[in-house]
Amino acid sequence: MLNIIVTMKVKEGRMKEFLAVCEALRPQVLREEGCLGYEYLRETASPLGIQEPVEADRITLVERWKTVEALKAHLASPHMKEAGLKMKDLRSSVTARAFEPLF
Repeated sequence: MLNIIVTMKVKEGRMKEFLAVCEALRPQVLREEGCLGYEYLRETASPLGIQEPVEADRITLVERWKTVEALKAHLASPHMKEAGLKMKDLRSSVTARAFEPLF
């Protein structure tokens, strides 16, 4: 299994448009072979003493894939290419990290 954490900063005033693209994309991705989870998250305040400051323009995507091959197919899919083009002008930055389970 492979877990992907994508962190995106949305441009000022573009959040509603950005979330509409995400909402349309999510069901398509969830139907993909090997997709175990695909969830967009917005930061919220909590009582955690170690929490980073909340940033209203930061969206985190948590993805879970059965195999690396499934992730590769996902990245090459037409709906991902289309969404990527739409998101390009809506976000100011994007980073990703991949994780594998230890236990």
